[in-house]
Amino acid sequence: MSTSQLILELSLIGTMLLLTGIYLIRGYDKADSASTKVHKILTGLLGAFMVMAGTVKFFDPFTTMFLNQIALSELPFPTLSRWAGQLGEIFAGLLLLVLMVGRNMLSTPTKDRVMQLSTLLTTAIMVVAVYVHLLPNVPAEVLPLQSKPPVMTLVILALAWLNALLYTRDRQK
Repeated sequence: MSTSQLILELSLIGTMLLLTGIYLIRGYDKADSASTKVHKILTGLLGAFMVMAGTVKFFDPFTTMFLNQIALSELPFPTLSRWAGQLGEIFAGLLLLVLMVGRNMLSTPTKDRVMQLSTLLTTAIMVVAVYVHLLPNVPAEVLPLQSKPPVMTLVILALAWLNALLYTRDRQK
């Protein structure tokens, strides 16, 4: 991994954390349970991360790496796979950010659908990402963080499921 790529990734992650943190501090409510606070934080972080992950794939070196991942993994319909991956990540992230920002303005059924759709999209994207990571003909050099084990992918998947679980628990209270 080159120094410039590492700096770019760290600056994107830092910016995402800063913006999400500012919003969460502004929306802090002492009356929230610990579960609700964790859910709010996860929703914001996952939303920002997914938008960032989909957006960076429009710029080099990420575009080249992503195209190589698709080509080497021999996913069907490579052009569709590229756009579905990028736009799917952005859309899932935007749904989570809408849920975070519009929490009090959305009806309960709308919030339920938004959470379900974002979790479903994130799950589908991460399952494909795990598949690509595990293929022997896809080298680590073309993978995010240039890591062959899909650790980050599985962490994001687990956090998305945890977020959905916390949302469901909060709804039942």
